[in-house]
Amino acid sequence: MKELIAEFRKIIYSSEEKFLKVSGEESNNKPQPEKWSSKQLLGHLVDSSINNIVRFINGQFREDFVFTGYDQDKWVTAQRYDEAEWEIIVSMWKNNNLQIANVVEFIPEDIFTRPHSNHNSNLISFVKVPRDKPFTLEYIFTDYIAHMKHHLNQIFRMNNLEEI
Repeated sequence: MKELIAEFRKIIYSSEEKFLKVSGEESNNKPQPEKWSSKQLLGHLVDSSINNIVRFINGQFREDFVFTGYDQDKWVTAQRYDEAEWEIIVSMWKNNNLQIANVVEFIPEDIFTRPHSNHNSNLISFVKVPRDKPFTLEYIFTDYIAHMKHHLNQIFRMNNLEEI
């Protein structure tokens, strides 16, 4: 788990460094009119961090892993990321994820890897787990990182930056 946390923190800091090379104006560019801009994609990752930190905290104390989902399009619209300052979104994303790293780092190993058969990963995960397969906090964390890397690479491609 320590290696995974270290890798996660490395992604956070190296991504922040890349983001700060992107101007506020560039962060508004969309690859296509119906697609999200870099601001909106990173805002989506802020929303994901908000929802997932609740899972990492509550998941330590629950017998079931049936978590509330969220409508990502409505959240991005409601948060008005398209009107926010790029640097503020970058800061929120970085700080939320550093807090996730702090929370996950201190989850006891037996709780982090404890399987739960009652879950809704098939509805909330980036890479779905069938309902008949067990689900763990460790899986939620690795899935969270995979989801984050997917969108970070989208942002990096949109801004001609090196991918993860």
